[in-house]
Amino acid sequence: MLGLRMPSNRTLGNICVYGAVASISAVMYMRWKMEDRVRSCEYYKLALKSLRSHRGAVGLLGEPIKDSGIDLANTNNNCNAEKAQFEVAVRGSKDKGTLYFWASHQPDKGWLIDRLELETKLNPDKRFLLKKSEELSFDLPDSLSKLPAQQVDSDIIFCKTKLLNNEQSASK
Repeated sequence: MLGLRMPSNRTLGNICVYGAVASISAVMYMRWKMEDRVRSCEYYKLALKSLRSHRGAVGLLGEPIKDSGIDLANTNNNCNAEKAQFEVAVRGSKDKGTLYFWASHQPDKGWLIDRLELETKLNPDKRFLLKKSEELSFDLPDSLSKLPAQQVDSDIIFCKTKLLNNEQSASK
């Protein structure tokens, strides 16, 4: 032998630990980078802007409304050059929930939000329809619309939320 000796168990253990930390860090960075790319897309920004400007949604969630991330493992989250659909976790000062949106790209107009729905934790059996396009450019799968969407009148939700908050305050 040329003087090569086996590394100690401690050295091998350190190599394994550092390798695992480096691998996990790389996977987390790639996931963050992919989420960041989606967050910077026009359709994502349009969907959140529509949510934040909808008085009914603001009444349900409270301000400020922030996105909590995208589950990239969810098969309902996908996009291509012509259409996009995502489920985004959102939260406000009063409640949290999931924003569902479908968008399509038209060469002359750019990205347009075709449908926008909100499901909140306090109303898990309802999905509020915030925006509905007159002409959907693609068919919505039944699995995504598992709950009937309800047309939301922002004034009604705003008043109903105020009444609920007053009832909760009175019961304390």
